[in-house]
Amino acid sequence: METDILLWIHRHGPPLDLAFRASWLLGVAWFCVPLVVLAAAWHLARRERREALAWVAMGAAAAILPELVKALVARPRPTLWPWLIPTSGYSFPSGHAVAGTALYPFLGWLALRPRGLGRAGYALGLAVGVFVGVGRLYVGVHWPSDVVAGWAIGTALSLAAVRWLDSPGGLL
Repeated sequence: METDILLWIHRHGPPLDLAFRASWLLGVAWFCVPLVVLAAAWHLARRERREALAWVAMGAAAAILPELVKALVARPRPTLWPWLIPTSGYSFPSGHAVAGTALYPFLGWLALRPRGLGRAGYALGLAVGVFVGVGRLYVGVHWPSDVVAGWAIGTALSLAAVRWLDSPGGLL
């Protein structure tokens, strides 16, 4: 069943090959770590300690949680199109999907919150996270359930950060 979904998604290429290869960048550690560090530094420079802490905590969780679960589950990756994006390691959950739905919705929410458009910013960021996850399916490096689990984990992380920042008082 999951192989059928991957084949259906990939059937819509090759015009989509470039777009979904590019989606890889939005979830890879060497892109996401500087994003988190820069965002936290930006907030610290503005004396927004809670926002900076939320970035660091969420970024660390988005990096560590998928790796812990992957080691526990040890699910092999699909190998339908290994020439598109070479990869290694285990499959469940998709770390890219976690990063995409943790970082980009939070970024969108923070960016548009001062204008009263936080929900719209969150939705735009969530669309980016969905794009990243679909890209992982399109290039065949994850099973659909890997990506859905990644989306669930990442969305839970970003919603927790939003809820914490929206709550009065709190840790800082």
